[in-house]
Amino acid sequence: MNVELLRWAMSAGITKHVTFHSARHTFAVSLITQGVDIYTISKLMGHTEVKTTQIYADVIDSVRKDAMFKIPDIGL
Repeated sequence: MNVELLRWAMSAGITKHVTFHSARHTFAVSLITQGVDIYTISKLMGHTEVKTTQIYADVIDSVRKDAMFKIPDIGL
């Protein structure tokens, strides 16, 4: 798996060391950033507990900020 990831990275011009673990991390963070719910991501990654997937959600501060901006202004 890591050999194939290395080939993909090289063909894309990526010089960073890419592993299966970093690919899974990127997959999870990308889905969270796109607004996919944590339960769906948990199932896609094969996690038995959602709290395992929540580790990836803690990485994204912008998601938290965006969530706060979705709360309507009530004019207080």
